[in-house]
Amino acid sequence: MDDEGGSAAARSRAPSRKSSHARATPLAPERSNAVVAEVFPNQCRVKLRDDGTELLCAFRRSGVLQKGEVRERSPVAVGDLVLARDLGTEHAGMRQGIVEGVCARRNRLYRPAPGREGTQIRHVIAANIDLLVVVASEREPEFSPGLVDRFLVAAQAAGISTLICATKCDLRDATQPAPWKLYSDLGFDVIEVSARRGDGVDALRSRLTGVAALFCGQSGVGKTSLLRALLQSEVGRIGEISQATGKGRHTTTATVLLGGPEGSQWMDSPGVREFGLADIDPDRLTDFFPELSRAGCAKPGCLHESEPGCVALGLARYGSFRRILESLRAGEN
Repeated sequence: MDDEGGSAAARSRAPSRKSSHARATPLAPERSNAVVAEVFPNQCRVKLRDDGTELLCAFRRSGVLQKGEVRERSPVAVGDLVLARDLGTEHAGMRQGIVEGVCARRNRLYRPAPGREGTQIRHVIAANIDLLVVVASEREPEFSPGLVDRFLVAAQAAGISTLICATKCDLRDATQPAPWKLYSDLGFDVIEVSARRGDGVDALRSRLTGVAALFCGQSGVGKTSLLRALLQSEVGRIGEISQATGKGRHTTTATVLLGGPEGSQWMDSPGVREFGLADIDPDRLTDFFPELSRAGCAKPGCLHESEPGCVALGLARYGSFRRILESLRAGEN
């Protein structure tokens, strides 16, 4: 995913002000008065919970990262509940504020980010998520089961419920089995939609009303078009599919909280071509592939690595499981 930054608010920086260390001591959720809607370097846009007023708030970053230390790239993330103070001033048309504390999170979805040698950085895509909506299409771009599996593993590890949203269904060949049928057969929640024709949009909107939902997926699958249809308003920018690669061009550069009906908190995240997994124990990977957990192999405690009597080798997602397992063991998250 692309780094934070790039909006008009980010370019209209407020004068530097001191702020408390945002993640030093997490606050109780009832002490919050705002939710983080967008994150920039050293600043974030927040929405006050009582009236929806937006503030551009400063926050203090942590000190120099020490060797061997694990730290988040930013002390706040979209979806964080925070205690914000209105400074009573404006800069470039934005009311100014300061983040005085961040509340303890229910969960977070994150991936590894580049760090200096010997350090580990975590990029938190969003926090306090009720539902991860994994958006995927059969064509333009082609369905990517490996990427879907990585999102599902990360969500399950974080205790976040999932919904696979199959988009662009107006383009699919109805004479062929849908590539996402495998997931519905395994018990994953799947819904088919076409933002262009409106198919399934009302059902999806009803499913997500009142929910804190994070939309993730491959570049070009149509997340922004889908969110426009759901919100019935103009949000984000829509890009074209690269004719050279068949992959979508990025149109969202940072996770952003868009809101939604009846208190919904729908969050759009940048499209990706790959998704790294952090802090997943390779020995626990089978926990996130339910069909492997219940495979019933002849050998008790089978590791599903070509042991005699292993029935997992013939399962549809076995190849994806092995690729993820090998990347975790190699540290190539």
